Amino acid sequence: MPNLKYYIDETKKLNDHGCTPIRANVVINGKNNFKTVGEVKPKQWNKKKQRVSPPRKEEEDNGFEATNLFLDDYQQNAKEYFRKCLLQKIQVTREAVQDFYSGQELILNPVKKEFWEAYEEFLKSGELKRAHNTNRNRKTIKNYLKIFETSTRYKMTFESINLVFYDRLTENVLVTNKHGYNYLSAITDKFKAFMTWSFERDYHTNTTYKKFSAPEKEGSIIHLTFLELQQLINFKFENLKLRKARDFFCFGCLTGLRYCDLQRLTKDNITNDMIKITTQKTNKEVIIPLFQGVRTIIDQYPEPHKLLPKFSNQKLNDYIKDCCELAKINTLSEYKTFEKNITKTEYKPKFELIGTHTARKTFICLAYERGMDIEMIKSITAITREKTLRRYLQVSSDSKKEKLNAAFGEL
Repeated sequence: MPNLKYYIDETKKLNDHGCTPIRANVVINGKNNFKTVGEVKPKQWNKKKQRVSPPRKEEEDNGFEATNLFLDDYQQNAKEYFRKCLLQKIQVTREAVQDFYSGQELILNPVKKEFWEAYEEFLKSGELKRAHNTNRNRKTIKNYLKIFETSTRYKMTFESINLVFYDRLTENVLVTNKHGYNYLSAITDKFKAFMTWSFERDYHTNTTYKKFSAPEKEGSIIHLTFLELQQLINFKFENLKLRKARDFFCFGCLTGLRYCDLQRLTKDNITNDMIKITTQKTNKEVIIPLFQGVRTIIDQYPEPHKLLPKFSNQKLNDYIKDCCELAKINTLSEYKTFEKNITKTEYKPKFELIGTHTARKTFICLAYERGMDIEMIKSITAITREKTLRRYLQVSSDSKKEKLNAAFGEL
């Protein structure tokens, strides 16, 4: 691949400032192709580094930093230009170099890549950068699209991704397979990420996918109130499995950790009276100071290595519903589902709606209600998106009633 280098032309007569031209040069077939890109005093040119040296103390400022930054950028632009030529199998001729010097954009032909071949490449690239759950979800969406293509006989290519395709996909998700609306939202989001990724790599020029829209609809945030959490923590369970499930769940309520991180905790994660763990989903380290409620649960399990009992996600979901039912956490709670363009609202006993993720929601809601500042909540939970956090920062009805009484109770 051609390489752009710099030199100064000392054969030229010095100008009024005592400077000589700085030349950019690319050798093609043994012949120089140069362009003047600046000027410098000969004694201030570093031939080895091909850059301007700083002036001595007794010399006036020569603007070496700005000049060298320009030379760096120009050389990098040339490298990228010639790299694209190589990828596109375009021969770098004298004319091509002159085009670069004159600032002309390289006209690229899209790199030919089959749709599903590109999708596999997209998934593999994500394995190096994305969290495990993100990659798993991407693969699930890709498998759904493969089944969609087979069942509907809609051949998916970069050229066939249009509004007709999206209409048929929407019908397949909501009508044929009777999934909830937010499943369509998830498919749309992940599919658009793939289309953007492949567009950036010149695998296609189709931008119709940017019109696809299925905004996620926010469901009810189910969390325990402070009194309900206290009720669950203090309940005396005769069944050992339920007692262990309660402890695992409540540990999540007190720390804000996700199920996938809770099950990975060991005694090695405790250092200097702190829980330290790198979260699986976001790959961020969180540090949570130990306090009495957390220590009480840890002390129940003195095994030398593991910190908490082990449960599968499904089993814990089942057990914690049983725990909350026995502890009489049965307040009627709003539950929303989304089908097609219809929002359905039901009221169910709260214990029926509680699952593993309720613990994290409980921590965020109670921490906010009881005065913990937002930045500290973000630090403990490793939440970076404001939109995600805002969904959780809802106060319970009991808290609203208490605050309203405080404000207007004497009227």
